[in-house]
Amino acid sequence: MKKLLIIGLIVLVSTVGLVINSFGAQEPQHGGILRIITPASHRTFYMPEGGPQDLGAMFPAVEALMEYTSRRELKPFLAESVDINEKNLTITFKLRKGIKFHDGSDLNAENVAWGFNFAKEMKRLQYGDKLKSVEILDPYTVRLHLTEYNNQLIHSFGWQFQMSKKAYTTKDKDWLRSNIVGTGPFKLVEWKRDSHIKWEKNKDYWQKGKPYLDGIEIRYIPDPVTASAKMQAKEADMWTNLPVKDQADLEKKGFKRRYGYAALPVLIYLNTTDPNKPLGKLQVREAIEYGLDKAPMAKALGFGYFTPLKMTAPEGEWGYDPNYKGRPYDPAKAKKLLAEAGFSDGLKLKLLAVNTPPGPDQASAIKRYLDEAGFNIDIDLADPGRFFGSVFGTGWDDMALFFTGLDPNYLVTFQRWLSHDPATNLTSFKRSPELIALSKESITHSKEADQIAITKKLVRQIADEACVIPLWNAPAAYMVQPYVHCSYFDEGFIRWRTFDDWMEKH
Repeated sequence: MKKLLIIGLIVLVSTVGLVINSFGAQEPQHGGILRIITPASHRTFYMPEGGPQDLGAMFPAVEALMEYTSRRELKPFLAESVDINEKNLTITFKLRKGIKFHDGSDLNAENVAWGFNFAKEMKRLQYGDKLKSVEILDPYTVRLHLTEYNNQLIHSFGWQFQMSKKAYTTKDKDWLRSNIVGTGPFKLVEWKRDSHIKWEKNKDYWQKGKPYLDGIEIRYIPDPVTASAKMQAKEADMWTNLPVKDQADLEKKGFKRRYGYAALPVLIYLNTTDPNKPLGKLQVREAIEYGLDKAPMAKALGFGYFTPLKMTAPEGEWGYDPNYKGRPYDPAKAKKLLAEAGFSDGLKLKLLAVNTPPGPDQASAIKRYLDEAGFNIDIDLADPGRFFGSVFGTGWDDMALFFTGLDPNYLVTFQRWLSHDPATNLTSFKRSPELIALSKESITHSKEADQIAITKKLVRQIADEACVIPLWNAPAAYMVQPYVHCSYFDEGFIRWRTFDDWMEKH
């Protein structure tokens, strides 16, 4: 009788489109088209020309040999297993069998070997200079031979997105800029820059039973008023990269605000290339931080979502030191330090910021506080092209208002942004000899405990030098209709597990 009763309940629940698992959670039973709005389009699907925004646009279609979990652990994914041999300087990937690209070609050792060599040749593989050669052991096993080992190689080589060799060797660049051929759960239907992108379900996807959605459609709507109206009219299911004010407004109206560990620590990068200029003096750099009252700034600018930072590593991340006091707001001390540095009559500095929200508001708040602390701040609002061209290319004059990402751990973040050999170099940020030495040492440690310990030293070194001024941590969030179940940001900025997303019937 009990068995019949349980079976009857399961059938009853199933008829309304939901199954309750042993933990009380709803199992996905409904697909549909997930309609997303976001402010800006990407530029290209061609990997050698792409940046972070372009990479993010590829997520429904492409996958890597390894993936980061929501617990920030790197696990085999397209690879069935991974063997790291530090002594013999090799990394061996054994691939899953039966995985095909959207064009019908096989994911095999030949394709993976080609991908590593191509990425290295195009200089799109961080630590590519450490890759000596790629050996095909059998049709589904690839071995990387290294010139030397460091603890960051697996993060670079394991998280290498796999592209179809067939597509890249038979199509021209113009076609590849507008098309993407991966192994992922969704195939590209249409992309019109600054208008929309449409994805359809990959019916031959290697994870049986997935994806749950029938497709994804993304509309590019830069105007937040229009975007908010579409959400409220239920003409969209999800809104990404939206202003924090709109997050607060929609949350009050019953929309769901979702986020994972991903966040943008907002910082002021100082031009430290010339020790003879004012910012070459420690007193001046310290005065900047003492002149900023971060807590009320974070509260006002972040509508209660931002938290002030005392170090570049946020609380809870590797490198964070709860005992470090930082430089709390003290405008009198800021003026005293400026006087000691020879600027008792004030100091004029230029602050570079992007001209799109929230750049102008944040820059204005910084200027207001620093002007009261004895500085004379000149705000330089640049369009995104000039801003990113300065930050990563020509350099900036004095200060740049920018951010870092948050990677699976802060040692990875440091190595990608601030290290002696960064993935993306901040042009006017000159590393001190002490920071370079610590950075080089940090990648030699194999044990996690040692990696955590030296990350703490790296973050403290940056804090002591005051070469980067931490402001606040801005969680990356998005808004969805109550019926949407989405994994966006669960693995940070580096992956979106679209094959797990679904919607309740609505």
